[in-house]
Amino acid sequence: MGFSLNTNERPSNGTGWLALFFLLTFVFSWTLWLPKVAVASGTETGMAAIDDLIVGVTQVPEIGAFGPTVAAVLLVYLHTGRHGVTRLFKRAIDRSFPRWWFVPAVVLFPALALGALGVAVVLGVEPTLPWAGEAYVLPIAFVYILLLGGPMQEEFGWRGYALDPLIERFGALAGSLGLGIVWGVWHLPWFYMPSMTMYYQRPLVGFMVTITLLSVVMTWVFQNTGGSLAPMILLHASFNWSLWAFPAIESDIGGQAFIFILIALALLIVLRHGIMDFSSPRSAATGPAAR
Repeated sequence: MGFSLNTNERPSNGTGWLALFFLLTFVFSWTLWLPKVAVASGTETGMAAIDDLIVGVTQVPEIGAFGPTVAAVLLVYLHTGRHGVTRLFKRAIDRSFPRWWFVPAVVLFPALALGALGVAVVLGVEPTLPWAGEAYVLPIAFVYILLLGGPMQEEFGWRGYALDPLIERFGALAGSLGLGIVWGVWHLPWFYMPSMTMYYQRPLVGFMVTITLLSVVMTWVFQNTGGSLAPMILLHASFNWSLWAFPAIESDIGGQAFIFILIALALLIVLRHGIMDFSSPRSAATGPAAR
């Protein structure tokens, strides 16, 4: 028996609940991020009180990334109370699925990033590894990214709340693509915030394609682990860590190779499972009984 919310406990089944989730997520996050964009670009309203308020918001610690989780917790609480919120968080420690799925959750994206980086090196790119000569920082960086680099802040919302109803309504492929696009758009302010060094003034189209394909891969793992959030959090962390540790996307060649590999992986998933349900019969049978 898993910890996922069953069909009577998921407020996100209704279109209105899901729309409200996305609205709350963007309002929470962008209210904290857009003032930083305004200050970074030198934008002023000409009204001292408002400009002072905007500057004041920029002094708030970086909590904007918690938008998806805050929205999910609020809506689950409104619909099912503390019991529902407890079940949502327990999904992060659910292990009632074949253990070998932890392998792709941790190893898949480092392998793909290394492959793309290898292609770039073969074609003449000389990469700069941020940990060169200090390999001990690699596990430290992974733990930091796991706890503070997005996974814990986002996954209770994106995969914990929104993904199931999207799959139910549109199928695994279309639901993944839709969520990936929304997920990508949610990040847009980061491309104009100097503090977000991995995103600031980077190519937007490549990011949108990458994160949408990432969403497809994550749905594949999600479906085959019964909706557990433990693999989602690890997969999200390993993706972010991989692109830092093995910076294939720092070059055009490496970035294109990485996207090509993701496209190939997404196509393999669709060819293997179809477009409606990415789960295999064995995984579905051994995963959590209720979602």
